[in-house]
Amino acid sequence: MSSVTGGQTLGAPFGTWPARLYLAVSAALIVWLAVVSSQPTDDASFAAVIPILFTAPTSLLILAIPDASTAWLYAVLGASAMANAWLIDLVWRRLSSRKG
Repeated sequence: MSSVTGGQTLGAPFGTWPARLYLAVSAALIVWLAVVSSQPTDDASFAAVIPILFTAPTSLLILAIPDASTAWLYAVLGASAMANAWLIDLVWRRLSSRKG
């Protein structure tokens, strides 16, 4: 598998530390959302706003679905985190491969 950055072979997907850090923070926010959402409350919770904004712009697709279920929300957040981490990985590899 060759990369877009000049035929170099890519290592493991999400092999750079910024991409892994982004995935770790995204996973922590998604777990936090699951914990907060499972607590019984009398009022509405805005806990989903933080993970949605952290994984934007791709997670904003959830706003286009009129009656999205909770499972759909978690699926979109997970896919958005993966897509954004992949882009972070590509940009980091591109910028770190530049010479002087």
